[in-house]
Amino acid sequence: MSLIDAFLLDFVTVDFDQDSKVAERILQEFQTNGGSNQGEGNFLLDTPVASAGWYFAKLFLSAQFVRSVYELNTDQIANSKGKKFEEKFVTWLNTEFKRKKCGAHIKIASEMK
Repeated sequence: MSLIDAFLLDFVTVDFDQDSKVAERILQEFQTNGGSNQGEGNFLLDTPVASAGWYFAKLFLSAQFVRSVYELNTDQIANSKGKKFEEKFVTWLNTEFKRKKCGAHIKIASEMK
């Protein structure tokens, strides 16, 4: 993958406090393992909006962050469900979140489509 853009994702959960902490820990691990540990700004989870017991937030992943995560997990991401790279990446990331006990659902934000 030579051209990987930044990602804007919808982060939806019923327990924002717990799930945001788990998600940020997972993303921090990826950042550390990928060697892109320099500074802030590789990912950002926005302040949520609550509605009907659900919390809706935006999750931003920088292009550099996505690239380094992809390089560490190329085979797993390539074998994930989806036709386009973005779909495969988000499917894989959702699986990683679930595997590590994060109850949030993520999907590609409409602004990115």
